[in-house]
Amino acid sequence: CILLIDIGLGSIFALQKYLKNPNIKPRQIFVSHNHTDHSGELPVYIANEALKSIVCIYCYIGIQPRLRQNRCAELDSSTTDLFHNVKWIMCDELQDVELDSGDPNSKLKIRVQRSQHSELCAGFILYENDQPILSFSGDSGFNVPFYKFLWMAPTILVDGRATSTYEHASFDEILNFYNTIGEQRQVFVYHYGLENEKPTFPIASISAISPGQSIQLMLPQ
Repeated sequence: CILLIDIGLGSIFALQKYLKNPNIKPRQIFVSHNHTDHSGELPVYIANEALKSIVCIYCYIGIQPRLRQNRCAELDSSTTDLFHNVKWIMCDELQDVELDSGDPNSKLKIRVQRSQHSELCAGFILYENDQPILSFSGDSGFNVPFYKFLWMAPTILVDGRATSTYEHASFDEILNFYNTIGEQRQVFVYHYGLENEKPTFPIASISAISPGQSIQLMLPQ
């Protein structure tokens, strides 16, 4: 089972590069919002792959019209119905939405919640057999209720920048929240910039993630 989390420009190339398999084509994609670095490759992927088999696109309920009408507007000029095999699966807040795990012993689902960003955006918690295993922030400024939602999972992918803004949390805000909550979590910061801008943190439980890095997910303790 592959769940591609966001599909910004270059996402499919990177996926195939790091998995060392040019034939991998994800059929389940979660799109957090309509900014180019998170959804720019979506129309290209639909045009290339949706004619071959079904593509499921998961997104927060208010985001789907922006993706379909704005991001994918160019596809409407095609002489072929490129959306015939596209399934838009819209997720409302705190609603459980099932994924196809491909394994009868593994039941996967996500639960989304809106983040704090200039563009309508949402993150999610991924569950396996009703146990939270991963949360993803999308783009978000520091927001206590949203961070408490993310912290329900033992492994967290969180957007972070050197400087705090309404749209993006700072490294210090992430660290301070971790220390305030006082619960053991595995936190990976992404979206920080170039590899030579990669931050370091004073505790081992928080680190900046690098391209191609593998993460071992774990069940809550």
